[in-house]
Amino acid sequence: MGLESGNDEGLSVLNKHISVDVNRQAIEVLKDLDLLFHYGFMLFDPSTTFDSIRANIDFLRSIVGDGSAAALFCRMLPYGGTPIHDQLEAEGRLRGDIVQPDYDFLDLRLNDYHRRLDQAVSHWVHGDGASFQLNAALHEAVIVKRLVGDLAGLDDYRAALRELVAESNEGLFRFVEETSLAFEHGDDSLLVPNAVRRECVRIVRRMLDLRNAFVAANRDRLLGALEARKGIGGPIMTPQRF
Repeated sequence: MGLESGNDEGLSVLNKHISVDVNRQAIEVLKDLDLLFHYGFMLFDPSTTFDSIRANIDFLRSIVGDGSAAALFCRMLPYGGTPIHDQLEAEGRLRGDIVQPDYDFLDLRLNDYHRRLDQAVSHWVHGDGASFQLNAALHEAVIVKRLVGDLAGLDDYRAALRELVAESNEGLFRFVEETSLAFEHGDDSLLVPNAVRRECVRIVRRMLDLRNAFVAANRDRLLGALEARKGIGGPIMTPQRF
C-alpha cells in the first residue's frame, strides 16, 4: 500500500489524491479480512517539520503498533519530470542531479537530522534490516499455511511473531521520537552510526529462534510437503542461522 504520509498536508505535497482517513479505512478492511499487507511510507518529504515527523510516527503506531506489519519508512526523492521536482527547483531547494536528486528541507536542521537518523537506524530499515526480516517471516508463515495447511503450533507461532514485530516497531518509533525531540533542542548525542545495531541483532535472533522451533516441530510435515512438490518450486521452510 502506498500510504506515504500520515498527515493530509504530506499527502497533498506528494500529490496522492487521497486522505489519511481513507488510508486508515483501507488498513482496517485488510485487517478485518486477515490479509497481510506491506506499505510504503515517506517519513520525510519537502514539507517535513520536527512536529510532522512525530505526527507521522503516531500514525504508523496506530496502524502497525499491533505487529500486523514491521515498520518501515524512507525519504521522498524528487525524480525528474515530477511536479514536486519542478516546484523544488523553482523554490531554489533542489539539490543533487538527475541520478541522485535531493533537496533542502524548509528547516535546514532537518538536513542533518535526516542524514544522522538514516545512519543510526540502518540496521532496522535498510537492506536485510530487522524490519525486512520480520516482514519476511510474517509473509512466509502465511504462505506455509496456504501451501501446507495448519501445522502444529502455527497459530501460536504467528501470534508470537506479531508480538515480536509490535515490540520491534515500538522500539523504532520511540527512537525516532526521542532523537527528533532531542535534536530539535540541540542534543545530537543519540544519533550515532549503528546506534540500534545491538537491538536489531537481538530482535532478529529472537525471530529466528521462534522460526527454527516451529520448523523443527513440523519437520516431517514440511519434508512431506517438499517431497510432494518436488520439481514445482524451491524449499518451503528451512532452519536458519543469524
